[in-house]
Amino acid sequence: MKIYRIAEMNIAVKAKYEDTYRYMQDFLTDSQDYELYIEPTDEMIRYEAELGEEIHGDAGSPYICEAVAILRVICDYIIDKGGFFLHCSCLKYKDEAIIFTAPSGTGKSTHSALWRRHFGDDVVMINDDKPLVREKDGRFYIYGTPWNGKHSIGNNTSAPIRSVVFLSQAPENKATPISPIDAMALLLQQTVLPSNKAALSKLLDMLGRLVETVPMYRLGCTISDEAVTTIYQEIYG
Repeated sequence: MKIYRIAEMNIAVKAKYEDTYRYMQDFLTDSQDYELYIEPTDEMIRYEAELGEEIHGDAGSPYICEAVAILRVICDYIIDKGGFFLHCSCLKYKDEAIIFTAPSGTGKSTHSALWRRHFGDDVVMINDDKPLVREKDGRFYIYGTPWNGKHSIGNNTSAPIRSVVFLSQAPENKATPISPIDAMALLLQQTVLPSNKAALSKLLDMLGRLVETVPMYRLGCTISDEAVTTIYQEIYG
């Protein structure tokens, strides 16, 4: 068993595969205290393998399936702690987080890479695929996790969220503010919806507060530096 510090939670994991421990090693903590214990079963791992085969045509390695099973437990647990999972690429700029979210294959990672190229060391990647969000002291924060995409781009860090950007591919770059109602519908497509009604109600309440307090934008973009400057001007003025 090893203990990890993820999104300000100490989580104990008893894995079947050593590679699972290596996958999560950047989030190890010296603390012996934990609030959540996860020991994936064969059934949980098999479920993730079957789901991967169905969605991606590839079950993936056993340890990856185990790691995803661990994340699924955390996604359920964190709702009661004022948090949720969000499928996105997020970076830290000027000590605040900017989130880029969209369906897979739209270009989230590519746009984050453009920010890193454009702003250099002023940009720190938080997570390129599966971060966690928590509400704290009236503000929303996003946290890096071990599940940071196929290119493993991310860091064990966090930041308050400055803005959320919904990406789409377009022939020219155009950024516009988006209404809370429209943003809510798009966010629901990029998170994990719990089957428990009480947990679902808590998630919807959190997402409602997020879209009301954090600026939301839609960015139709090309793969260019102009895409970066277009949304930068919209966010920062």
